[in-house]
Amino acid sequence: MSGGTARLGTSSCCPIRAARGACAAGDAAACRGVFAITLTLALILAYVAAQVSLALWAGRGAKSDADYLVAGRSLGPFAVGMSLFATWFASESLIATSGEVARDGLAGARAEPFAYAIGILAIALFFAHRLRSGGFITIADFLRERFGGQTERLAAGVIALSATTWSAAQLFAFATIIAGASGLDFATSLIGATLLVMTYTLFGGLAGDVVTDIVQGAIIIVAILILFALMVDASGGLAAMWAAAPATVWSFTAPGETWVERLELWLIPIAGTMVSQEALARTLGARSPEVARRGALLGAAIYLTVGLIPVSFGLFGPQLGLPLGADEAYLPSLAGALFPGWLMIIFTGALVSAILSSVDSALLAVSAVITENGYKRLNPNASPLQLLRAARTATVAAAALAAGLALQGESLRNLVLDAGAIAAVLAVPIIVGLARWSTSARAAAGAILVQAAVLGVLDYGFGMPGAFLWMLASGAASFAAITAWERRRTAPQAPTTP
Repeated sequence: MSGGTARLGTSSCCPIRAARGACAAGDAAACRGVFAITLTLALILAYVAAQVSLALWAGRGAKSDADYLVAGRSLGPFAVGMSLFATWFASESLIATSGEVARDGLAGARAEPFAYAIGILAIALFFAHRLRSGGFITIADFLRERFGGQTERLAAGVIALSATTWSAAQLFAFATIIAGASGLDFATSLIGATLLVMTYTLFGGLAGDVVTDIVQGAIIIVAILILFALMVDASGGLAAMWAAAPATVWSFTAPGETWVERLELWLIPIAGTMVSQEALARTLGARSPEVARRGALLGAAIYLTVGLIPVSFGLFGPQLGLPLGADEAYLPSLAGALFPGWLMIIFTGALVSAILSSVDSALLAVSAVITENGYKRLNPNASPLQLLRAARTATVAAAALAAGLALQGESLRNLVLDAGAIAAVLAVPIIVGLARWSTSARAAAGAILVQAAVLGVLDYGFGMPGAFLWMLASGAASFAAITAWERRRTAPQAPTTP
């Protein structure tokens, strides 16, 4: 997910059926195109099969819910950091960011990589050590300890909604790639994509997720570094590339923006990242609180450093004089222009890696809250093996639900754009709980409900600018008001004078 204000990244579909028909008619160029498409599809399937095998190997020793959901709390700092990077660096981190920067300059890069990197840094500085010290499996567990079961259940519902929607977006992107490479219809491609992702998430758990994240993250880095080198070469060197960029691209603000819009653009990804179960699961799986902190610091550094490369594609690519697409078509067209034909598989591999490293984490987030904050509360005497089975069953259910949402296609787009805002309704009670300012169950539950209502009415109902800021303000105000009312109600009454 890039967690946060995720954008639905998809690749362009190619008319493979028409190409096959032309090839059958004797068109040599069409035959070469069909061969390239077939090779791409075969390599995608082989790559995914290798990831499935790797995940199965990594998750083979799982004997409990903790083994499955937090990797037995055995992760080192590199595993935590690299997995955080790979999980948050999703398909839109490549495609949408570069396209937005090409259109808006640095103003298009505020969410990615800068705001998301700040969110991961905040996890390292304020969340990782404290939450790992508590031995929690989900962030809803922490809220239960601080504020009780009602807050836990509300938080679990918020996490499940946000993570399922994000899973649907990534499955939609993956299915689009498969459909474009194979000529299959979208529904069939979606079923195949869901089964592939579900299989290695089902058996690998977080351990398999982290191991494949490391491989997928490495592939992403190598692929975009190759594309960066080709762009530098086409520009005539680093100095020439830098000098060719017009001065207008270096502004962090977009024309006509209000301060409310600017502040909201930064706060949504930061707040959404800080409270994301997908991100926090990596730190909760660390072998110690200090490892959790160090791993999150490393993850923020990797995310910011690597995230600047797609930004460079948007800043400097338009100066090459190539016929490039706009928005989400921009980066695929740049890669197509710079990569030799057969090397386009590198770009496709990077895109598939970005998708896979995000969608499995989101499915595990849903599985975690269903198991730990639902099934476990209803069956407090369940054995570790029963909890493991429940977690795997929940993974299957989450994948099926996400696939159903993905079938709606672009109708999901507006909801996905606000996925970070949905998760951020937990920000106020989590921050209050960590700071130990209050333990009021009514205040925590009230803040979540008020924020959800404000977000739903102002954002989804009226599309009001600044809805996210009003949501945070209303949550803080309601928490403070309910806490003050409770303290006043329970304060000892002064004796009356006869």
